[in-house]
Amino acid sequence: MPVGGVGLTRDQVMTATEVAELLALPVSTVYYLARQGRLPASRLGRAYRFLRPALERLLEDGGW
Repeated sequence: MPVGGVGLTRDQVMTATEVAELLALPVSTVYYLARQGRLPASRLGRAYRFLRPALERLLEDGGW
């Protein structure tokens, strides 16, 4: 468990499909942007996972 006792919830960890729906982009574009480092993502084996708070910050900052 992380410091402070608060872990991630299922709502905070998103798949590429969920991110594509959120951003109204094709899934292939989400993968491309993740590989380029333009979307914050982590690899778990072959799968990418995205943290909703990091994506929301990116959108708020206009950094994408």
